[in-house]
Amino acid sequence: MKLAAVGLTIGASAAVASDRITPVQPMTGSALGYEFDWGPMIAGLLACLAVRFYVSKTEPEHRWTVDAPVTLLTLFFTFAFIQSLRPIPLVALGYGTGLGAFGVGIIRVALAFVQRNLGPLGDDSDDVPKPPSA
Repeated sequence: MKLAAVGLTIGASAAVASDRITPVQPMTGSALGYEFDWGPMIAGLLACLAVRFYVSKTEPEHRWTVDAPVTLLTLFFTFAFIQSLRPIPLVALGYGTGLGAFGVGIIRVALAFVQRNLGPLGDDSDDVPKPPSA
């Protein structure tokens, strides 16, 4: 009999407390005029940085002098993906991890994108006039 009374008391207090609960809104930031949620952004950028650090430490041929620009580029792409797609934190972790692991491949994809849209740049074919040598 006492357990039923305790259950009613807990149930009644929970009902009263639910009237006072306000929904939590994610913290948002703004960069270049576009808003983003801080939680997914931090998750994605830290995942990307962790993967780039892991790659640099596990593969001896990687040097930070060479890998630093690639790491910065992957961080920029991760930021842009998360800012434009606005994923949940778990998906942002996946984007950060994947783009961090992709690394130099981002440059190859970007080059293919530019060549597909603008034509081959720096083509050394014979029909293109070359500047005179000094």
